[in-house]
Amino acid sequence: MEINKTQTKPGETVLSLSGRLDFIVRRELQSALQNSQTEGTKDVLLDLTNVTFVDCAALGILVKSKQELADAHITLSIIAAPGSVFDVLHTMNIDKMMTITSTKQQAV
Repeated sequence: MEINKTQTKPGETVLSLSGRLDFIVRRELQSALQNSQTEGTKDVLLDLTNVTFVDCAALGILVKSKQELADAHITLSIIAAPGSVFDVLHTMNIDKMMTITSTKQQAV
């Protein structure tokens, strides 16, 4: 798993992930999401368009992080390309908890 962080505009952080999003990388993901809280960010976009696999541990981190970020008045949105990861997010009703779009343009 690789996580790249960019500031696209003031108050917005994009975390672009690639590879497998699973139990093994849960701490790295959680740390990246928590670090977004301390940098004055108001919106976090989690770009999963290059993620090839997501498991239930990662989904749990997303749900927990969404609540933690919301408590800090930060929104968490997900960008996921149509395919297996997008389907898993919708099947597990993650889209009921946070915004999921298929392109970065739809997220902003």
